[in-house]
Amino acid sequence: MQTRLPKTRRVPEAFANTKITDRCLAIIDAIGRYRFVLARDIARVVGGNEDVTHRHLQQLFHQDLISRFKLPTAPNRGEFVYFLDNATELRKLCAASVLNASDFDWDEISRNRQKYGAVAKRSAGQFLFIEHELMIARFHADIEAATRDDGNVELARWVQGPALWNTVKTDSRRTLPHRPDALFALQFLNSPDGQQRATFFYEADRETSSLARIREKLEAHLVFLLQGQQHRQYGFRRIRAVLIETLTTARANQLRMVASSLAMQFPLSASLFWIAACEENPRLSISTRCWQCAVDDSARSLAD
Repeated sequence: MQTRLPKTRRVPEAFANTKITDRCLAIIDAIGRYRFVLARDIARVVGGNEDVTHRHLQQLFHQDLISRFKLPTAPNRGEFVYFLDNATELRKLCAASVLNASDFDWDEISRNRQKYGAVAKRSAGQFLFIEHELMIARFHADIEAATRDDGNVELARWVQGPALWNTVKTDSRRTLPHRPDALFALQFLNSPDGQQRATFFYEADRETSSLARIREKLEAHLVFLLQGQQHRQYGFRRIRAVLIETLTTARANQLRMVASSLAMQFPLSASLFWIAACEENPRLSISTRCWQCAVDDSARSLAD
């Protein structure tokens, strides 16, 4: 009879003779790229048999190569959140495997052990941060899985976090933070030359910011793009849209109104911001027509 292992306490001796497989390495690589990610999204990204992936997640946890906890504040509180926090063991693994050490954010991994190592140490603000990170991770997994399954579209680039943080100065000499949650580029392989790449900013809105704060965030995007700073900062000449994913249809309608009001000062606002609600689209794909902007009621997809 198989002994049930504890879920929150490690039993390393249970896997003392268990080897690290290619699936294990793919899981660690995915968690490193996604920062904080649910088991279901790891399974989608890694592919293959989901039960096998869950067994490998259990193995890696007990071997102290990955960490996990549950969010008591989230609707999916029964599901583990996975992250990396053992820099010492991961560096050893990189030296002995095909994992590339330069792909990992070692400073963040070291901070994670201090900040998230024990449930008692986590504050309400940390829970909000993690829920926000999980929303970004779910969208990232949607895009990665959709491009992998499509065959005609590639995820050419994905950037998130502090690498995107900067400020902009408005005409009224105000300084606004410009901190998109992510930037990504899709490569449409069957499109004509010069029309193959579409670049997007992505924002995850968990409805915790006031509409006034949202207006400032949207204005920062407009100023950043109108001043042409994207050429210097990120090396792209044109952005297709700023995607804003929120939780409910009611909030999505409010965000469209904010974008519409900004269009009086910045006409670009009417067509730049594409907004969608999670409650209507639990899983997104490249061809999902769910994004709406302020200029009209037409639903758009990322392939448009």
